[in-house]
Amino acid sequence: MENKLHSHSFAGKTSNTEDHIHQYSGKTDETSDQIGHIHYIEGSTTLEEGHVHYYRIATSPAIYVNGGHYHVYMGNANFAKNHVQILAGDTSFYKKN
Repeated sequence: MENKLHSHSFAGKTSNTEDHIHQYSGKTDETSDQIGHIHYIEGSTTLEEGHVHYYRIATSPAIYVNGGHYHVYMGNANFAKNHVQILAGDTSFYKKN
């Protein structure tokens, strides 16, 4: 079985903290498609209320379904303006060709 490097896209909105939300999006790091692999999502949120949040979060191990897989993630962005924001969601689906 070939274990090609691959990545996933992700996008979402943070938790509503201090009466505002941030948006975020990007691509995971690349890793080999092996059973139990994870990815990292990393980046910054949109500018809201005069600040941004930065994050680096590990995904869950791959969740296999319908001949492909995806990952879930949940974690905190960094502390800014006296609060943190929570990011949670699913990555895009990856299916080998």
